[in-house]
Amino acid sequence: MDPYSNQGQSPAFEEPDLQLPSGTLLSGTLHTYRLDRVLGQGGFGITYAALSQGQNQTVAVKEYFPVRCSLRNPDRSVSPKPGREEEYQSGLNSFTQEARMLAALENFPSVVRVLDSFQAGGTAYLVMEYLDGIPLHQKAAQLGGRIPPEELLPKLPALLRDLEAIHRLGVLHRDITPDNIMWMPDGTLKLLDFGSARTMGGNKSMTVMLKLGFAPVEQYLTHGQGPYTDVYAMCATLYYLLTGVRPVDAVDRLEEDRLRSPIELGAALTPEENAALLHGMEIQPKRRTQTAEALAAELFPAAPVPMPAPASAPAPVQTSKVPAAPPAAPSLFRRLSAWLKGLWKDGQP
Repeated sequence: MDPYSNQGQSPAFEEPDLQLPSGTLLSGTLHTYRLDRVLGQGGFGITYAALSQGQNQTVAVKEYFPVRCSLRNPDRSVSPKPGREEEYQSGLNSFTQEARMLAALENFPSVVRVLDSFQAGGTAYLVMEYLDGIPLHQKAAQLGGRIPPEELLPKLPALLRDLEAIHRLGVLHRDITPDNIMWMPDGTLKLLDFGSARTMGGNKSMTVMLKLGFAPVEQYLTHGQGPYTDVYAMCATLYYLLTGVRPVDAVDRLEEDRLRSPIELGAALTPEENAALLHGMEIQPKRRTQTAEALAAELFPAAPVPMPAPASAPAPVQTSKVPAAPPAAPSLFRRLSAWLKGLWKDGQP
């Protein structure tokens, strides 16, 4: 599995003929990279393990290669399929934005580090630190389907601190799920895949490929997202990891909220921890925990988590207005939910 690019990933996308062969040399901005093997292939890209020549360092090289709208040419370059040029270019722009965004977050230990980025052969490449860990949903599977609270919760303060700092820079991740957080050998957690990230108050669309159970209601719209959006996804991720049960989708909960508490599902949490997760998963954004800092305070009231100091002269961030429930009839929510579930692939958390 490719831990660096999970969106759209499926075994059906594993097409060796589309992958660059082992030994391919890529000339980056900083170094030359010799590709070794494929780490994984998703619907939007291929990630390779590579050797940074001159440094003798193993890195991960992510290639923009959206299978739906691109072709691998005989010279190994990439080009858009006829009639798909606009779609290809839009994705390429998002890919390069991810590179710039990750580069700006290099000082956060809980975020995968970008080492280089460049364009070549009609496409773009992102060079990241090689992470020898496993995604959290795989860690849960290794432990029988769920991670005990005493193993998972102590690892959260550093991650929540960095998420708060990211939000203070005006960046939303918008795709926090059990497969986008990696459990490292030293026991720390790393947040991956900023391909869906956006700056708050920016002019770009706030749409994203949704993952049912982890996306709050405001992500079904094109506005009204803020730090509380990532808080919902983080709490839904913790809910899944602690219970082994994917949360009821937010749209279904609008019609009838049948979300059971983690304690009801057998999670060995304190009442305070249970309440903190449910508060972070409130359907209505206005009633929900608003920040990662507030979530940390509710989860760890006896041991406050140190938060980053405010940046000096911060750039103004215009967050979108927090919406109430989307104004639509329950029948519309049923149709929307059924349509989205039809896009969900079996086997994903």
